[in-house]
Amino acid sequence: MDVAFLFDNDGVLIDSSELHWQSWVLLMEEEPELKMTHDQFKEGFGKRNDLILQELFPHISKEKHQTWAVRKEELFRKCARGNISLLPGMETFLKAVVEAQIPHIIASSTPKENLELFISSTVLRDYFENYLSAEQVALGKPAPDIFVAAAAHIGFDPADCIVVEDAPAGIASGKAAGAFVVALETTHCKELLSDYDLIYPTPAELNLQEILQAFTLWKKGDK
Repeated sequence: MDVAFLFDNDGVLIDSSELHWQSWVLLMEEEPELKMTHDQFKEGFGKRNDLILQELFPHISKEKHQTWAVRKEELFRKCARGNISLLPGMETFLKAVVEAQIPHIIASSTPKENLELFISSTVLRDYFENYLSAEQVALGKPAPDIFVAAAAHIGFDPADCIVVEDAPAGIASGKAAGAFVVALETTHCKELLSDYDLIYPTPAELNLQEILQAFTLWKKGDK
């Protein structure tokens, strides 16, 4: 079957949500102007830092946004080093994708430096040769740029791709790109997610044959 998988990273491959929140908390301790609730954090999860900060602090300069964004990721990498792992069940699914010889790539809002840390320090290095960060495209999720670019990077049209996502912004990005979207309830409950084509509670429930069958029907126009 002529199909490829485009995987989000945080909340899909890597269990990193609480580490990201911890890094925002540390940044708020350094920067009194920056105030964010846990609900606001969850609402923005899956977006690039520049968009999160622009939405929460429109009155603060883009220069300060950039300073905060860079520092937040420095703090995240300190928190994450030695503390990151794949979400339970994801490695089993990745093995199935590799055994089926289906092309695949990471397409993430996380900075490239973070992706390099994840790949070098987890078993992701055994499954991914290709990855793209939203830093490498003009607009972050929910814009389609990252998934369009990731599909092109491995020689596919987005309409021939299956996106795996956990966040509303990522699902919207995948659909805007024209892809089939599989959602996971790892960081958001089902009630907060919409517009996906299939949904699973966690990576442990992912079923490759079921996903491919649903994708085939979708391609035939039974959407």
